[in-house]
Amino acid sequence: MKNVLKTAAGMTALALALGGCLSPPEPSQRLLAAESSLRLARSDAATFESGRAPLEKAEAALRGARTAYMDRNDEDYTHAVRMGEGYVALATSRGDQLDANRQIESLNRDRANIVSQARTRQLSAAEAATANAQAATAAAEARATQAQVVAAGAVADSATADAARMAAEARTAAVLAELAGYEHKTSALGVTLILRDLQFASASAVLGSGARGRLAPLAAFLARQPATRIQIAGHTDSQGSDASNTDLSARRAASVGAYLSSTGVSTARISSVGMGEASPVATNATAAGRAINRRVEVTILD
Repeated sequence: MKNVLKTAAGMTALALALGGCLSPPEPSQRLLAAESSLRLARSDAATFESGRAPLEKAEAALRGARTAYMDRNDEDYTHAVRMGEGYVALATSRGDQLDANRQIESLNRDRANIVSQARTRQLSAAEAATANAQAATAAAEARATQAQVVAAGAVADSATADAARMAAEARTAAVLAELAGYEHKTSALGVTLILRDLQFASASAVLGSGARGRLAPLAAFLARQPATRIQIAGHTDSQGSDASNTDLSARRAASVGAYLSSTGVSTARISSVGMGEASPVATNATAAGRAINRRVEVTILD
């Protein structure tokens, strides 16, 4: 009887020891991050609309990953969490594409309206210029003096210049309407788009994951305007040496040009230059000012 009791007591102690070894594992940071990414993706309207199927697959995969993790099945857990992350990334990509497509459609509608209005103004300006030139010529012929003919020619030249100026203003308005999603400025060269959010990693010239969607409206505009040329200028803040900043800004400008070329824009239409820290638009004494100075500018030349 004593032996039976000793055996039972030993089995009980062994069971308690094993039970202590099978306590729940520490939370998986990777799994928690994947589940958080899934929740964020579901909360985005465009991602939920266009990526519903991969979101459902991601949810199922992450459920399986949690079960495998609690069961300490490392192989099944790793496979399942990797699948869940991939499906979340796929759904997010579809949502970004849907947003970009909708923005392009909206810009196309705005551009059509602006172009129509610009053409009407151009026609009116041309008719007015013709009328002014004809009136000036008639007056010069009536007075029959060389001085009056020269004066009439000056009036005609002025009217022609006004018509050309109005046409240029109309083109600028059309470009700004089509690319309204970008911060911009105008100069003698043309319209310059200011891109501060292309998500370059620190000291890197590799475009971030969101850069392609940010550049999509510009690529679409260039596809519809096959004669238009652009100049891409990279700018940095004053951190680092002049030489390294000039090289970094040139490589970042070239990366933007390479992406546009990959969408079908001829390299003959693209020029790029690195300005380094030479053209700040804000103070380099503060972090906020330096962030403003780190930018890429794309000028629509013609």
